[in-house]
Amino acid sequence: MKFIILLILIVTTSVNAQEKDLAEEYYKIADQYYKQKGSKDFSPKKAYNLFLKGAELGHIPSKNMAYVVFNVYPKTLLPHMEEAVHHLVDAAKANSKQAQFNVGMILTQGSYMEKNVNLANKWLYSSALLGLKIAHVYHGINLVNQYMPQKDELKLSKEEYDVVVGELRHAIELKNVEGIVQLARFEFVETGNLEEVRRLTQLALDIGGEDALALLKSTEFWDVINEDK
Repeated sequence: MKFIILLILIVTTSVNAQEKDLAEEYYKIADQYYKQKGSKDFSPKKAYNLFLKGAELGHIPSKNMAYVVFNVYPKTLLPHMEEAVHHLVDAAKANSKQAQFNVGMILTQGSYMEKNVNLANKWLYSSALLGLKIAHVYHGINLVNQYMPQKDELKLSKEEYDVVVGELRHAIELKNVEGIVQLARFEFVETGNLEEVRRLTQLALDIGGEDALALLKSTEFWDVINEDK
Protein backbone atom coordinates (compact mmCIF):
# COMPACT_ATOMS: atom_id res chain seq x y z
CA MET A 1 0.00 0.00 0.00
CA LYS A 2 2.82 2.40 0.93
CA PHE A 3 4.58 1.53 -2.33
CA ILE A 4 1.44 2.35 -4.34
CA ILE A 5 1.03 5.71 -2.58
CA LEU A 6 4.69 6.53 -3.16
CA LEU A 7 4.37 5.57 -6.83
CA ILE A 8 1.31 7.82 -7.22
CA LEU A 9 3.20 10.72 -5.62
CA ILE A 10 6.19 10.19 -7.92
CA VAL A 11 3.97 10.05 -11.02
CA THR A 12 2.00 13.12 -9.91
CA THR A 13 5.18 15.08 -9.25
CA SER A 14 6.56 14.07 -12.63
CA VAL A 15 3.36 15.15 -14.42
CA ASN A 16 3.30 18.48 -12.55
CA ALA A 17 6.93 19.13 -13.48
CA GLN A 18 6.21 18.37 -17.13
CA GLU A 19 3.20 20.69 -17.14
CA LYS A 20 5.28 23.45 -15.51
CA ASP A 21 8.00 23.07 -18.14
CA LEU A 22 5.39 23.09 -20.90
CA ALA A 23 3.72 26.18 -19.46
CA GLU A 24 7.07 27.98 -19.31
CA GLU A 25 7.71 27.07 -22.93
CA TYR A 26 4.28 28.38 -23.97
CA TYR A 27 5.00 31.61 -22.10
CA LYS A 28 8.33 32.14 -23.85
CA ILE A 29 6.71 31.61 -27.25
CA ALA A 30 3.79 33.92 -26.35
CA ASP A 31 6.12 36.60 -24.99
CA GLN A 32 8.28 36.58 -28.11
CA TYR A 33 5.19 36.83 -30.29
CA TYR A 34 3.66 39.65 -28.23
CA LYS A 35 6.81 41.72 -28.65
CA GLN A 36 5.84 41.95 -32.32
CA LYS A 37 2.63 43.87 -31.52
CA GLY A 38 2.05 46.69 -33.93
CA SER A 39 3.66 44.83 -36.79
CA LYS A 40 1.72 44.07 -39.96
CA ASP A 41 1.25 40.36 -39.25
CA PHE A 42 0.51 40.61 -35.52
CA SER A 43 -2.79 39.08 -34.37
CA PRO A 44 -4.22 39.95 -30.91
CA LYS A 45 -6.24 36.72 -30.97
CA LYS A 46 -3.14 34.64 -31.58
CA ALA A 47 -1.25 36.45 -28.81
CA TYR A 48 -4.11 35.94 -26.38
CA ASN A 49 -4.43 32.25 -27.24
CA LEU A 50 -0.70 31.68 -26.83
CA PHE A 51 -0.75 33.13 -23.31
CA LEU A 52 -3.98 31.25 -22.62
CA LYS A 53 -2.21 27.92 -23.17
CA GLY A 54 0.11 28.63 -20.27
CA ALA A 55 -2.68 30.15 -18.17
CA GLU A 56 -4.76 26.98 -18.48
CA LEU A 57 -1.79 25.03 -17.10
CA GLY A 58 -1.73 27.30 -14.05
CA HIS A 59 1.23 29.46 -15.11
CA ILE A 60 0.84 32.71 -13.15
CA PRO A 61 2.66 35.14 -15.49
CA SER A 62 0.63 33.71 -18.40
CA LYS A 63 -2.60 34.34 -16.49
CA ASN A 64 -1.65 37.99 -16.01
CA MET A 65 -0.49 38.44 -19.59
CA ALA A 66 -3.65 36.90 -21.04
CA TYR A 67 -5.50 39.74 -19.32
CA VAL A 68 -2.95 42.33 -20.45
CA VAL A 69 -3.45 41.34 -24.10
CA PHE A 70 -7.21 41.46 -23.65
CA ASN A 71 -7.00 44.90 -22.02
CA VAL A 72 -4.91 46.28 -24.88
CA TYR A 73 -7.32 44.91 -27.49
CA PRO A 74 -10.71 44.79 -25.67
CA LYS A 75 -12.86 45.26 -28.77
CA THR A 76 -11.16 42.47 -30.68
CA LEU A 77 -11.13 40.13 -27.68
CA LEU A 78 -14.43 41.13 -26.06
CA PRO A 79 -15.83 37.54 -26.03
CA HIS A 80 -12.90 36.58 -23.79
CA MET A 81 -13.51 39.25 -21.13
CA GLU A 82 -14.77 37.01 -18.32
CA GLU A 83 -12.12 34.39 -19.04
CA ALA A 84 -9.31 36.97 -19.05
CA VAL A 85 -10.46 38.62 -15.81
CA HIS A 86 -10.89 35.21 -14.16
CA HIS A 87 -7.27 34.31 -14.95
CA LEU A 88 -6.11 37.73 -13.74
CA VAL A 89 -7.83 37.33 -10.37
CA ASP A 90 -6.29 33.86 -10.03
CA ALA A 91 -2.86 35.38 -10.61
CA ALA A 92 -3.54 38.14 -8.09
CA LYS A 93 -4.55 35.58 -5.46
CA ALA A 94 -1.29 33.75 -6.20
CA ASN A 95 0.63 36.92 -5.18
CA SER A 96 1.56 38.22 -8.61
CA LYS A 97 2.28 41.89 -7.86
CA GLN A 98 1.54 42.93 -11.44
CA ALA A 99 -1.77 41.04 -11.43
CA GLN A 100 -2.71 42.61 -8.09
CA PHE A 101 -1.99 46.04 -9.56
CA ASN A 102 -4.14 45.27 -12.60
CA VAL A 103 -7.04 44.09 -10.42
CA GLY A 104 -6.70 47.27 -8.36
CA MET A 105 -6.90 49.41 -11.48
CA ILE A 106 -9.94 47.51 -12.79
CA LEU A 107 -11.76 48.04 -9.49
CA THR A 108 -10.71 51.70 -9.40
CA GLN A 109 -12.03 52.42 -12.88
CA GLY A 110 -15.03 50.10 -12.78
CA SER A 111 -13.93 48.43 -16.01
CA TYR A 112 -14.81 44.73 -16.40
CA MET A 113 -15.83 44.65 -12.69
CA GLU A 114 -18.10 46.76 -10.52
CA LYS A 115 -16.22 49.81 -9.21
CA ASN A 116 -15.03 49.34 -5.63
CA VAL A 117 -12.28 51.76 -4.59
CA ASN A 118 -11.90 50.37 -1.07
CA LEU A 119 -11.24 46.89 -2.44
CA ALA A 120 -9.05 48.39 -5.16
CA ASN A 121 -6.90 50.02 -2.47
CA LYS A 122 -6.35 46.67 -0.76
CA TRP A 123 -5.06 45.12 -3.99
CA LEU A 124 -2.93 48.15 -4.86
CA TYR A 125 -1.39 48.29 -1.40
CA SER A 126 -0.68 44.56 -1.48
CA SER A 127 1.00 44.99 -4.87
CA ALA A 128 3.05 47.86 -3.47
CA LEU A 129 4.17 45.77 -0.50
CA LEU A 130 5.32 43.10 -2.96
CA GLY A 131 7.57 45.70 -4.57
CA LEU A 132 5.67 47.34 -7.44
CA LYS A 133 6.35 51.05 -6.94
CA ILE A 134 3.71 52.31 -9.37
CA ALA A 135 1.10 50.64 -7.15
CA HIS A 136 2.07 53.08 -4.36
CA VAL A 137 1.29 55.98 -6.70
CA TYR A 138 -2.19 54.83 -7.68
CA HIS A 139 -3.00 53.82 -4.12
CA GLY A 140 -2.10 57.39 -3.17
CA ILE A 141 -4.19 58.85 -5.99
CA ASN A 142 -7.18 56.83 -4.81
CA LEU A 143 -6.70 58.10 -1.26
CA VAL A 144 -6.55 61.71 -2.47
CA ASN A 145 -9.74 61.28 -4.49
CA GLN A 146 -11.45 59.75 -1.46
CA TYR A 147 -10.32 62.46 0.97
CA MET A 148 -10.70 65.56 -1.21
CA PRO A 149 -14.51 65.64 -1.45
CA GLN A 150 -14.54 65.67 2.36
CA LYS A 151 -11.93 68.43 2.68
CA ASP A 152 -14.35 70.90 4.28
CA GLU A 153 -15.50 68.36 6.83
CA LEU A 154 -12.42 66.26 7.52
CA LYS A 155 -9.03 67.28 8.85
CA LEU A 156 -6.66 64.43 8.35
CA SER A 157 -4.46 63.22 11.17
CA LYS A 158 -0.69 63.52 10.75
CA GLU A 159 -0.54 59.76 10.24
CA GLU A 160 -3.14 59.88 7.45
CA TYR A 161 -1.37 62.83 5.84
CA ASP A 162 1.97 61.04 5.99
CA VAL A 163 0.51 57.91 4.38
CA VAL A 164 -0.88 59.81 1.39
CA VAL A 165 2.26 61.88 0.87
CA GLY A 166 4.47 58.84 1.31
CA GLU A 167 2.57 56.96 -1.38
CA LEU A 168 2.48 59.85 -3.85
CA ARG A 169 6.15 60.76 -3.47
CA HIS A 170 6.94 57.59 -5.42
CA ALA A 171 5.53 59.46 -8.43
CA ILE A 172 8.53 61.81 -8.38
CA GLU A 173 11.01 58.95 -8.65
CA LEU A 174 8.91 57.27 -11.35
CA LYS A 175 8.28 60.57 -13.20
CA ASN A 176 4.56 59.83 -13.11
CA VAL A 177 2.83 63.11 -13.99
CA GLU A 178 -0.61 62.14 -12.70
CA GLY A 179 0.80 61.25 -9.30
CA ILE A 180 2.85 64.45 -9.08
CA VAL A 181 -0.21 66.59 -9.92
CA GLN A 182 -2.27 64.76 -7.30
CA LEU A 183 0.48 65.33 -4.74
CA ALA A 184 0.41 69.05 -5.57
CA ARG A 185 -3.39 69.08 -5.13
CA PHE A 186 -3.10 67.34 -1.80
CA GLU A 187 -0.42 69.71 -0.52
CA PHE A 188 -2.46 72.73 -1.63
CA VAL A 189 -5.60 71.63 0.21
CA GLU A 190 -3.98 70.11 3.29
CA THR A 191 -1.08 72.50 3.96
CA GLY A 192 -1.52 75.50 1.66
CA ASN A 193 2.23 75.38 1.01
CA LEU A 194 2.30 77.32 -2.27
CA GLU A 195 6.08 77.06 -2.59
CA GLU A 196 5.86 73.27 -2.62
CA VAL A 197 2.83 73.33 -4.91
CA ARG A 198 4.72 75.52 -7.40
CA ARG A 199 7.74 73.21 -7.24
CA LEU A 200 5.61 70.16 -7.95
CA THR A 201 3.72 72.00 -10.68
CA GLN A 202 6.93 72.90 -12.49
CA LEU A 203 8.21 69.34 -12.10
CA ALA A 204 5.02 67.99 -13.68
CA LEU A 205 5.33 70.46 -16.57
CA ASP A 206 9.00 69.59 -17.11
CA ILE A 207 8.14 65.90 -17.35
CA GLY A 208 4.74 65.95 -19.03
CA GLY A 209 4.57 69.13 -21.09
CA GLU A 210 1.15 69.77 -22.66
CA ASP A 211 -0.36 66.64 -21.09
CA ALA A 212 0.64 67.88 -17.65
CA LEU A 213 -0.70 71.35 -18.43
CA ALA A 214 -4.12 69.92 -19.27
CA LEU A 215 -4.22 68.12 -15.90
CA LEU A 216 -3.00 71.16 -13.98
CA LYS A 217 -5.61 73.47 -15.47
CA SER A 218 -8.33 71.31 -13.89
CA THR A 219 -6.91 71.59 -10.36
CA GLU A 220 -8.01 73.77 -7.48
CA PHE A 221 -4.70 75.64 -7.34
CA TRP A 222 -3.89 76.51 -10.97
CA ASP A 223 -5.45 79.98 -10.87
CA VAL A 224 -4.01 80.67 -7.43
CA ILE A 225 -0.38 79.98 -8.32
CA ASN A 226 -0.69 81.91 -11.59
CA GLU A 227 -2.55 84.97 -10.31
CA ASP A 228 0.64 86.93 -9.67
CA LYS A 229 2.17 86.25 -13.09
